[in-house]
Amino acid sequence: MLKTINTITTRLFVSVTAFAFIVGSLPKEVNAGTGAGGSTGWEKVSTTDIISCEQNAKQEMERLVQQGVIQKIPGINSRFKKGNNTVFNVICTNDGQWVRVDVICFNQCAEGFSRIRSKIDALLVW
Repeated sequence: MLKTINTITTRLFVSVTAFAFIVGSLPKEVNAGTGAGGSTGWEKVSTTDIISCEQNAKQEMERLVQQGVIQKIPGINSRFKKGNNTVFNVICTNDGQWVRVDVICFNQCAEGFSRIRSKIDALLVW
């Protein structure tokens, strides 16, 4: 009997804790992505495989990193950031012939966002 009560209490505690974490994170999730992000749109490139496409795209984005316009996200080669609220995600098609950069803004896009986006558009031509 005591073992059954212990099991029920443990499961109830875990369920209530999980529910509290989910409810506690809802406002953050609801507000995420509400900035004026978007995508550069698909750009036709001269590469013919996904690896070459990704390497070229990352190399072009690195130019903006070297200029101090954006920063790398440690551990994720295809993502870059501006401040704490704007993320740039490089995506290539499987055949490597098309590339785009998705822009994800949390709450509000970083200052100078439209200028950065036009620079990215110009870099996605090879």
